[in-house]
Amino acid sequence: MKQSEKISFRELAVPLIKSIDSFNYLLRSHHRRVAVISYHIGRKMNLEDQQMVDLIVAASLHDIGALSVQERDMLVREDVENPEPHCLMGYRMLSACDIFDSVAQIIRHHHVRYDRNRKEDVKIQSYIVHLADRVDICTSPDKFILNQKRDVVERIEKKVGTVFSPVVFDAFLEAAKADLFWIEIDNLSMEKLFDRINFIYTRMLDSEEMIHFALMISRIIDFRSRFTASHSYTVGKLGYHIGKILNFDENFCTKILVAGLLHDIGKIGIDTAFIEKNGPLTEGEFNQMKLHCYYSGQILGELSASDWFRDVVYWAEHHHERIDGSGYPYACSGDAVDSGTKIVAFSDIISALMENRPYRKKFGTEKSFEIIENEIAPSLGPEMFRELKNHKNKIAEIVFSCQRESQEVYAEKLENS
Repeated sequence: MKQSEKISFRELAVPLIKSIDSFNYLLRSHHRRVAVISYHIGRKMNLEDQQMVDLIVAASLHDIGALSVQERDMLVREDVENPEPHCLMGYRMLSACDIFDSVAQIIRHHHVRYDRNRKEDVKIQSYIVHLADRVDICTSPDKFILNQKRDVVERIEKKVGTVFSPVVFDAFLEAAKADLFWIEIDNLSMEKLFDRINFIYTRMLDSEEMIHFALMISRIIDFRSRFTASHSYTVGKLGYHIGKILNFDENFCTKILVAGLLHDIGKIGIDTAFIEKNGPLTEGEFNQMKLHCYYSGQILGELSASDWFRDVVYWAEHHHERIDGSGYPYACSGDAVDSGTKIVAFSDIISALMENRPYRKKFGTEKSFEIIENEIAPSLGPEMFRELKNHKNKIAEIVFSCQRESQEVYAEKLENS
């Protein structure tokens, strides 16, 4: 990647963070609301610019380690009985990307009780996110928020010195005096919030850093099910190698890798029950699943402003299109299904066929290629498939290697969770 093609951390991270909150099936808008509350508390505590940035990013991602509806239901109770698993999972997801070291530490401890903390590495932002998180849980979406001020403050105050930090509570109390504080919980957008802080992550990311970031984001999606734990990683890595097999240059292949890692990001807006279903999807359920391509385009859309990312977004959004117009969601055909789209699509299909699913065991190499040749290649790219078939053993080795690597990481992340 050339210097002129680099992208800043803010350009990459902010659109994904705000979009993930908007589309998150489990916790829609919860991250945004907690980030707004945290912002007002942080302002009252006079946090430094870097501390504020870390606080808002952490608040915007704090529950990404919650992987299931069951965890979601537990987290929306006022008293969380076992917060450790999702805190640890979120920490391990984010700590894979060096840029998020500080944010990961905040998320790791964002449910630490004030009276039980014996850890010197707990950052003040963890206490802020904890209190902000519970403030949001204490508010009812069925009542006008300004009518809830006194009740919410009283419920939080009862746990000061035990669950919550007295210093953080004092800042919350000061912020909560203004009606604006409560109004913005319901109304301030993530975009407007990020505009208010001095976003000093100005560094430009090189291709390796972008790959690490994309891998981190892919795990937020894939680790929601053991059946998809290796999927996006395999699609990305396999797509990269297919690009090499087809003699595309390094820059093109790197774009394919990133597109593969991000291609299913839209599944954050899909009920995990569809992925875990022990049987084929009904027509209605499959129609719901189709939305993930559209959601991927919406989440990644702002990145299209970057010349380098324009292809990445297109390939991720169109990976279920077919040259005969039978794909979804846009029913593209012909040249609109370009080489990059075909590579991501073939990588996606190969990976899926060679993975276990709740309703079937994974297919072997021969069976997978037979299915693709008879049922998929004619509508996706018969010429490209013929070349891939000539390298099917190498492709199978790549798939199995990626699965081993991903499953090891997944198992490690679930340890003690």
